[in-house]
Amino acid sequence: MKTKHLILLMVTFAVLFTACEDFLVKEPRLSQSNELTLSTYKGLDNATGGVYSQLCGYAWYGSQFVITADMKGGNAKRGSVISGRYTDEYLWNNTPASTSGLWATAYSTIAKANNVLEVIDGGFTETGVEEAQLNVLRGECLFMRGLAYFDLARMYCQPYSAGTTNLGVPVVLVTENGYPARNTVGETYDRVVADLKDAIALLPVTNKRGDDAAYATKVAAQALLAKVYLYMENWAEAASYATTVIGTAGLSLFTADDYTTWDNKGYWGSGGPGKEIIFQVDGSEGNSSHPWWDAISYMMDPGGYGDCAASLDVLNLYEAGDVRADLFLQPDDYPGEYWSLKYPGRLGRTPHREFNVPVLRLAEMYLIRAEAILNGASVAGATALDDYNAIRTNRGLAAAGAVTLSDIYAERRRELCFEGNELFDLARTQRSLVRNDYTGLSNKDIPFTAGGTALVNYKWAMPIPQAEIDANVNCEQNPGY
Repeated sequence: MKTKHLILLMVTFAVLFTACEDFLVKEPRLSQSNELTLSTYKGLDNATGGVYSQLCGYAWYGSQFVITADMKGGNAKRGSVISGRYTDEYLWNNTPASTSGLWATAYSTIAKANNVLEVIDGGFTETGVEEAQLNVLRGECLFMRGLAYFDLARMYCQPYSAGTTNLGVPVVLVTENGYPARNTVGETYDRVVADLKDAIALLPVTNKRGDDAAYATKVAAQALLAKVYLYMENWAEAASYATTVIGTAGLSLFTADDYTTWDNKGYWGSGGPGKEIIFQVDGSEGNSSHPWWDAISYMMDPGGYGDCAASLDVLNLYEAGDVRADLFLQPDDYPGEYWSLKYPGRLGRTPHREFNVPVLRLAEMYLIRAEAILNGASVAGATALDDYNAIRTNRGLAAAGAVTLSDIYAERRRELCFEGNELFDLARTQRSLVRNDYTGLSNKDIPFTAGGTALVNYKWAMPIPQAEIDANVNCEQNPGY
């Protein structure tokens, strides 16, 4: 997937306010300047809504980011239905000219957030507008900036566990012309943590923009921070924040009956928040950044492009009676081949181009806490086995008598497959990719040398887009590319 973008350090108004129709009631005229539009609370509020817009785009949660993590992580494969997309990802053949498009998308989002933050932090006032109202906007922008940097680090950098001095991504806090150098992995994660901690202090429990879990809240920021600390192997903080989220009123795990598609009265494809969904991306076709025919719901539909089929390696992990095993489609035309039903199209819309992609779920909080406890964290009244069994018994399985880290890794794969995690789970735990169900001619297994250098493990960090390297003399390419 070629990308021809670079960090836009001077964002025009048109880019700043590219937004989903769901977020803006009335778009400002394109002839207005940034200064004029951001001079009122209404303008700042609309601009903050626009910060969410590109989450549903092709390069991010609308398709590529999620599919790449599962295609490269071994949960997905090329099946009989194939349009040629994601071939480089499946074969691990990415180059600077054919890499993830997240770079431009995430930095555009960061620039939008920075513009709003700069105005508010610069002392913005307006008669009738209280500081608490501005703090919510500030919190939303910090949450989105933190998410953007976290996903950039996961895609383009070596894992935190492999060394904090490895190349991170440029940490840009002010939108201006410039040629930023890359910060370290440690500095990148420090910024994510700082943004999320500030967001937690500022965000409300509910967001006035909507109750469909598509907007930042205090709980969403807590959940994301728990996940970030998991990647940092800060087991105590990961367990602590996960525990806070688990104890949040109104959240509960999906039951076996919930873990099915909308037409069976379940969550998947319903478009609704679901009682265990903490934060998700709304992929309505009316969104200006919607990927249309490249949407994840069409990519994973054998009646569509169908490039992302399910590997038997993940299917074989399910036990008899596990309702999650029923969330795979085997078409009559393709016996023995399966596709995930996690994105069946919202409420059956045909063609299946509408989606809702979960980013943070309560189930993952249980798995984060269980992994943290097995790595030495201590939480009063909680055990790794109880957390593990909370997932199992809500998915139609009997409680287990013991649990290991390997069990948790396998459970994450069963529970979170096709939600964009497996590649990054392998990297952060420094485990090699091993594929049995594989149709390529090379790169079947990809070793991860624990404690190895960035050059030794270079394949585990996607190359920086060549356009960025060409445009920014201070941006260093990842070793090996």
